[in-house]
Amino acid sequence: MERLHKRLGDKIEVIGINVGINEREKGVREYVKEKNLTFTIVYDEKQKVTKTYGVIGTPTHIITDRKGFVRYRDAKFPHDIDEHMKELLK
Repeated sequence: MERLHKRLGDKIEVIGINVGINEREKGVREYVKEKNLTFTIVYDEKQKVTKTYGVIGTPTHIITDRKGFVRYRDAKFPHDIDEHMKELLK
């Protein structure tokens, strides 16, 4: 996700969401700092985002269009992410 953010950050917004089940917010902040992540990370302690998007396991990768409609959902990050992004950026 960091590579995607660095490559397309001027065209898309990359957001990582920690569902707050196995980790505490402090641990998430430490991980972000340790890995030098520069995209937005949200700690979803009450699982509002998780429930909204129907996430039932982690990791789950979701790509939405500009209107918020889900265009891709899977447990693994797509190897053809560039194709997904080109289609959404049209």
